[in-house]
Amino acid sequence: MLTVTSIAFHEKLHVGTEEIILNGPPSDLRGHMLLSNNNEESLRVKALPLIYDAKIGNKMSDGFQLRLSCRLKPGEEKMESIWHKVHPNTLPGIYESSIMAGGQKRKVKMVIQSHIDISIYPDFFSFQDTSPGKIHTAIFTLTNLGNMPFQVPEIKHVAPLDMDLLCRAFGFGFRSKGVEGFTVTMDEITKNIRANLTDWSPASVDEIGKIVAPGESLIIHLSITLPANSDSRKDYDGNIRFWDKDIAFAIKSHNENLKK
Repeated sequence: MLTVTSIAFHEKLHVGTEEIILNGPPSDLRGHMLLSNNNEESLRVKALPLIYDAKIGNKMSDGFQLRLSCRLKPGEEKMESIWHKVHPNTLPGIYESSIMAGGQKRKVKMVIQSHIDISIYPDFFSFQDTSPGKIHTAIFTLTNLGNMPFQVPEIKHVAPLDMDLLCRAFGFGFRSKGVEGFTVTMDEITKNIRANLTDWSPASVDEIGKIVAPGESLIIHLSITLPANSDSRKDYDGNIRFWDKDIAFAIKSHNENLKK
């Protein structure tokens, strides 16, 4: 069995005359290709050499090969799935290239879709001091991994939750009203949660509205102000949605409070 790669035996493989179309985001372009083996020996196909247009150059891909995985018996013809990836920052659009197979070029059209993707690091923060009005600032790095400009979103408020809120409410409710039935007990639990639930915490991002180009990074300053009804003796935690990412935070009461 011969193994067809981008540098060996690709002349043994015949590719159909139809235009090959790959479609998807930069990291996952997929399509189909008609392959046939006109030899008397079986072929294992792993990759074919890929030639980009001069206007694209070598920016689009880490390797000049179109990947696939199939086996063809002598005289066999089949439609196979193919996949490819280009540089993650390749702009949306239609790009033309070609592959070499059977001693001939076959046109390959790549339809690059818009892809918005960011990373943030770190995505967990811990602070100390839960006094009302205390301001805490999380500083993290935002990196644009997609192929579209990304605008820093607005964050207006977050919900810090007392870490013992539910345990306290259920414990108090069952102890005080547990013998009086389900409805009365749940009413008591609900009242306790409402009495101890803090207001929304105002939040703001210093860099709101700034544009981060594909491949670039930006330092983000996210501030959280504890509400007026927070308790300096309690610990709080919560989550912040930053576009499609989740930032977790924990705020511990100040150690000085333990001495009171």
